[in-house]
Amino acid sequence: MKLTLQEIIAHLDCRTTGVASTGELTGVSTDSRSVKAGELFVALRGENFDGHDFVRQALSDGAVAALVDHNYPDVDVSAEKCVLHVPDTLKSYQDIARFYRAKLAPAVVALTGSAGKTTCKEYVHAVLALKYNVHKNIKSFNNHVGVPATLLALKPEHDILVAELGTSNFGEISHLSSLVEPNICLVLNIGYAHLEFLHSLDGVARAKMEIFDFAADDNIAIYNADDAILKRQHFPSNTVKTFGIQYPADVHAKNLRCEQNGCYHFDIDGTTFQLNIPGRHNIYNALAAITVGTVFDIPLDRMKNAIEAVTSAEHRMTVLRTKNNILIDDAYNSNPGSCAAALATLADVAPGEGGRRIAVLGDMLELGQFSQLEHEKLAVVAQNNQIDALYLLGEHTQHTAAKAKQLNIKFIHYTKDRHSLMADLTAFIAKNDVILIKGSRAMHMEDMVNALKDESI
Repeated sequence: MKLTLQEIIAHLDCRTTGVASTGELTGVSTDSRSVKAGELFVALRGENFDGHDFVRQALSDGAVAALVDHNYPDVDVSAEKCVLHVPDTLKSYQDIARFYRAKLAPAVVALTGSAGKTTCKEYVHAVLALKYNVHKNIKSFNNHVGVPATLLALKPEHDILVAELGTSNFGEISHLSSLVEPNICLVLNIGYAHLEFLHSLDGVARAKMEIFDFAADDNIAIYNADDAILKRQHFPSNTVKTFGIQYPADVHAKNLRCEQNGCYHFDIDGTTFQLNIPGRHNIYNALAAITVGTVFDIPLDRMKNAIEAVTSAEHRMTVLRTKNNILIDDAYNSNPGSCAAALATLADVAPGEGGRRIAVLGDMLELGQFSQLEHEKLAVVAQNNQIDALYLLGEHTQHTAAKAKQLNIKFIHYTKDRHSLMADLTAFIAKNDVILIKGSRAMHMEDMVNALKDESI
């Protein structure tokens, strides 16, 4: 990386022990298990760990320096090692990332939304990579630790950074915006997510619009013209571009067609795009990326191939074909909007002869006072999409089960016990069924996916 220890020490104005190396660092790491020779190790504290417990090990394994809290006891270090003492290692880690971003000065496309961020990021990266050297977040590293890690993995040859920004509370995206200082701000959608902390759809919108707090003065705004909440927002940008399906937009999809595998085709100005990720909602993710591409003057016929090459990320609308059935693995996370979209996708995927559509749903968390209502709505969505069976796991899906009984959905199984649900589900599944699995991150619904794959259904 294009950064030296001396630059970091001068920027942080911190106390040091030992001798700082003069060459460029090979990287910055917060994980002592994977630290590499020549890196700076940053000792962060979390709920279940303290990086300070591994400072000596990291230095022994090749780190040339360690960043520690000022109250951490001095460490005897060799002449080739250095320890930096700061009041708050997380803040200093973020300060280093901000400094490095400013030093390399790539163009930054930042994106946020209540659902679809990671898939959209992959589409944006694919489109821009047609013309530029592009860096992006690893996986879903979109928080106060993941975004600095993304910035510190930048290289001088990168022209553009695509940064996914996530939040669960007010002020978080504003802080992330201060780290990445975006040139293009993309807002995908506003939905019922993190309502325990954001309280309402207007609260969600306010949190997402923080992406503009530290944007460049000449920033470009891009948003979903079909989102009623977003259409009410003021975008502090000289240039605003829109994408959509239902209403007029700068990038407008027409002639939507769905294949039996749940993947869609659509047309934009005479160019046909084919998605290889199922779900109508993923049209919006692709449209957002295509809109970014138009800002960089990338022709539609070139973007077509890039969009078609993007496939599902792990546990995000991944279609798995087993011996006798189809699994739709959307287990990574869930909120009312994304779960409704997943149920609609389940309806789009055609089962084999005699097959049924089965939804295995875990709790949607962090909904606060809206939890019961939103879980009840899932039963209505399931009925509207003609889902044949509901298998429900957790505390809050009891409300889905109760509503489903009122709606006379035929097959309903609710339990708080994962093993009970799994036993009944495997006994229920028959040849040619299509099974959707989805739930909030803390529900670990990917375990259900792995178990079903192991059952060789």
